[in-house]
Amino acid sequence: MSHDYLLSICMMVRDEEKNLKRCLDAVKSLVDRDDVELIIVDTGSKDSTVDIAREYTDKVYFHPWNNNFAAMRNVTVSYARGEYILIMDADEVLTDPASLYKYISDESLKDYNTFTVKVKNFDSSGGYTVITQERVFKNDGSFGYEGSVHNQPKFKKPVLHTDIYMDHYGYLFHDRELREKKFVRTAGILKKELEKNPNSIYYRFQLARSYSAHRDKKEAFEEIRKAYRLLTANKEVQRLYAYVYGTYCIICFENNEFDEVIRACGEGLELRSEYIDLYYLMAAAYARTGRDEEAFAAYEKYIELVKQYDDLAISADRSMEMYFLSEKYQDGAYAFMANYMYQKGKYNECYGYALEINDQRTKSERIVRVLFKLKKYDELKSFYDSIIGNKPLREATELLIEAEASALNNDERKKIYELFSNGDGHYSILNRIRISDGDEKRQLVSDALRNLDFNELPDYYADMFADIDKDPRPVISLFKKLRKVKIKQFVKRLVDRDWKLENFFEQYLLDETVRPDDHSSLKVYIGIAYTLLVIKAVDVRESGTEPLDRYLEIFEKYSKNGFSHIMTLYRPERLRIYYNMLEDREDAFFIALHFAREACGKGDFNAGVKYFRDAARANAYMACYMKKFKDKLFKDTADEGTDDND
Repeated sequence: MSHDYLLSICMMVRDEEKNLKRCLDAVKSLVDRDDVELIIVDTGSKDSTVDIAREYTDKVYFHPWNNNFAAMRNVTVSYARGEYILIMDADEVLTDPASLYKYISDESLKDYNTFTVKVKNFDSSGGYTVITQERVFKNDGSFGYEGSVHNQPKFKKPVLHTDIYMDHYGYLFHDRELREKKFVRTAGILKKELEKNPNSIYYRFQLARSYSAHRDKKEAFEEIRKAYRLLTANKEVQRLYAYVYGTYCIICFENNEFDEVIRACGEGLELRSEYIDLYYLMAAAYARTGRDEEAFAAYEKYIELVKQYDDLAISADRSMEMYFLSEKYQDGAYAFMANYMYQKGKYNECYGYALEINDQRTKSERIVRVLFKLKKYDELKSFYDSIIGNKPLREATELLIEAEASALNNDERKKIYELFSNGDGHYSILNRIRISDGDEKRQLVSDALRNLDFNELPDYYADMFADIDKDPRPVISLFKKLRKVKIKQFVKRLVDRDWKLENFFEQYLLDETVRPDDHSSLKVYIGIAYTLLVIKAVDVRESGTEPLDRYLEIFEKYSKNGFSHIMTLYRPERLRIYYNMLEDREDAFFIALHFAREACGKGDFNAGVKYFRDAARANAYMACYMKKFKDKLFKDTADEGTDDND
């Protein structure tokens, strides 16, 4: 058979405008060669697919879709005039076209009739599967495809397994309409095939995969169980269809059949000892059932095989698609092993596994914890410096450092503060303030108050205000610029770190008088008051005592100042409308308590009871104060409708 070209790239397409340009751009270096032709058969596109195709080749042909994948593949092949044929789809990208050309132009490889590539099938979760497929074939006139769906090439040996990868994006399914269209088409064809041959393991297996990709867990489980029962009829069939074990165990896992996963994985590994997916699934199932030691051993074996994958015999087996090779799953394994060693107190081993994790957020969580245990603070600082440019990760790591440092004694904590005081960022400024004193500290705090946006900083930055009792004015002025929730966070942090500041804030609340139109000062007052009242309410509940009179006084000022604050935010004549729409429960509390006072002042005690109950529901933390407040509010009536639980 004579050939006009060295290579024919054969494609069939339909409505692929979202993918085709990416695909063809990747092979343009091949298509531009005089000895390569690009053949595209369109089966009925209604979008701009054909226009895109014509930008790359004049060999665009039209054939109506006949519901048979193999037949349509064979149509594309019929146009080929190349010595070799490369089969591609529009949702694929050939990652190394130059290497492919070297293979087919190498005279020493002319005895090979077929070449494989490794196909990475990416999914919307960020992972991918890997499967070896025959994609390059000698065009000897006998090559073709068979199978109406999931068509299979009829190829000749010998086969050369290459190290070329092809990325496949067809499983991303961001387009729901496209996903549904593909599912209906594929599942429909498979069901028709099963009507003809209900005992086909292959078609049962493929239908189960289609259901699983469509998130139909129950239907997927029913179909894969049927395939599995057919599979286990005899040992020869098991060996032939060993790939079914992976999908069977995946779908069992999705249906929480963890014991069955463990059993079936063991069975499958007796057939194929290099079956990487089964080790991963076995490990995950052991972990879900609390058998951590067995999970650790299975994850170890999984990682060992992943590292050797390209050299394993199973990597060249076209029937064995591996789902768990991506970094995402390797990270899951390393994270589990690191956690396991941490729990066992084997911190050096934990550190080793943590270093293998690729995902920086996952790695950071484990690196920080274990370096604290190992007291390797210099390495901790080096790790922190390595991620300094990644703001979200840096901030998350700072939170972890703060949490771990809080459990240290004062001397150890000071070492951390000194180490992290070197640098230019906000965290360095915080730690310089922590370790300084006197005029130096006052200047650092003054600069920070002027230059930092504390609304965007975590609560531990309140440590900058640890001397608020010595000079409260600058900090109170800052509080006026903060959101109410941030004021509460900072005050809670200060009181938790130094109980003496509780007395300072308590006296501030008792002494402070705020004008009813001073929005910022009212906000500061209620933010501080709420925090102290909640802290004391917890103490009261745990001790079984009653709140002290000074806290009842603070509660009254809190509720009155709170309503004044509301009046600076909302139009008074529309207050009852706002009241029913408020998402802020504290604001609803202030309004309901005001309405309760107002109703009782007019002698409408039924309405007063209703609003009082609304207030209690809106701010449950204030229950211990409201019991006392209730008696005062309803002193002129025998309130049968309220009790200690309201």
